Amino acid sequence: MQPIVQFQSSSLCFGPVRLLNASGRSLPAGLSAVVGPNGSGKTTLGRVIERGRYGFGNRLSFAREGMTVKMLTFTDIHSFTGVDVLRYDQRLESSENEYVPTVGEIFARVIGSPLWIEMTSRLNLAGAVEKKINFLSSGELRKLLIINALLSTPEILVLDNPFIGLDAPSRVELLAALRALRERGQHIVLLLSDPDEIPSDADGVLYLDGCRFVDDPSGRAEEDTTTVTLPTPAYDIPPHEVTFSITGGHARYGGHSVFEGMDWRVGRGERWMLTGPNGSGKSLLLSMVCGDNPQAYANDIVLFDRRRGSGESIWDIKNNIGYTCPEMQLYFRSPRPVKGIIAEGMRSVLERFTPFTDSEQADAEAWLECMGISHLADRDFATLSSGEQKVVLLARAFARQPALLVLDEPFQGLDPKVKLRMSRIIDALVSSRNSSLIFVTHYPEELPSCVTRRKSFQKH
Repeated sequence: MQPIVQFQSSSLCFGPVRLLNASGRSLPAGLSAVVGPNGSGKTTLGRVIERGRYGFGNRLSFAREGMTVKMLTFTDIHSFTGVDVLRYDQRLESSENEYVPTVGEIFARVIGSPLWIEMTSRLNLAGAVEKKINFLSSGELRKLLIINALLSTPEILVLDNPFIGLDAPSRVELLAALRALRERGQHIVLLLSDPDEIPSDADGVLYLDGCRFVDDPSGRAEEDTTTVTLPTPAYDIPPHEVTFSITGGHARYGGHSVFEGMDWRVGRGERWMLTGPNGSGKSLLLSMVCGDNPQAYANDIVLFDRRRGSGESIWDIKNNIGYTCPEMQLYFRSPRPVKGIIAEGMRSVLERFTPFTDSEQADAEAWLECMGISHLADRDFATLSSGEQKVVLLARAFARQPALLVLDEPFQGLDPKVKLRMSRIIDALVSSRNSSLIFVTHYPEELPSCVTRRKSFQKH
């Protein structure tokens, strides 16, 4: 098909990242994809197309002079909420929620427009209008971000890993919506980490690897024969039989019931998959498990053989749990380099702000090697790609080798090779410590081999 963007310079640059071997490459009109492993330069290419066409020595041409481009990433949540939340758990605090708008309030001027009606119907978002923006699931937020981007009617829409965080029906709905946009003459560029997500009817595909355009894709998963060697554990797991349980559990926000009558018991050493559609309350329940949600006190919850609210401190809970979730990555701030962020994870929560010992520094380096990210040791978190950030936060959660790992969509945005490596590390960690695991995913095929049990949520 006719190119919509052509790259004429040998390299393309945005910020500190330079992409090589660009001359002669192009993206066709319609629906195209740019595919490559984490850190390969996909987001940089998106920024070049959106904002770098006239700077950094870049030479690229568009099918028409002055074509409008909009690039969308998950961090763009801040672009339309108008709410400054500094911590991922702060969004759950009732004092903050008084000032948080609903979806209907944010989009009041466009609700009822043909585009809004069509896209909310296609993406199954009609019921989200009354929800406060910070109570949307990560999947619901991603859909809403796409609608928000379309409201400015860009001629080229660049979507960075748009399928992550979406359940299987939502992925089908989104792809159908993008195809409908193509039929109306809009151009869509997908930035993807997993080659399996390339649409079967894509009009063209470009491959990146190591910040270089390549002809042969190298992002396919291969057998990882690297020996997983875990550093020495930082603490002893407390003896217990019940890692977590909830009886007759319930959660409500703004008069809306998210779930009712929830019964679930996770015993010591059990490994669970938690699944369910977007908006069914999975992440909400996990925020109760991890001590971040005040509604935990209104529920019959047991953690490590102790009933919640019986005198345990929040720090006692957090010290025994390794936790990652999409919102944590979204709001994560740290002045430390990557090695320091991982070293923090080995300490109890209240001891993370004093200088690290030589032993802790050595253990952090061991984790960097184990995770395959030694080359990131001195980088600032904000300068990493989204996939690299995800791996760093996983390392931070693993570092204490805790009694319970709570991993909420931990592999979203990771390329196949990295997923395999992370799975092997999880298998080794829970086996060596007889730890419990709660693993949330919309992709059953990516589960670590240690997972043997399943808990399913239904949308209330």
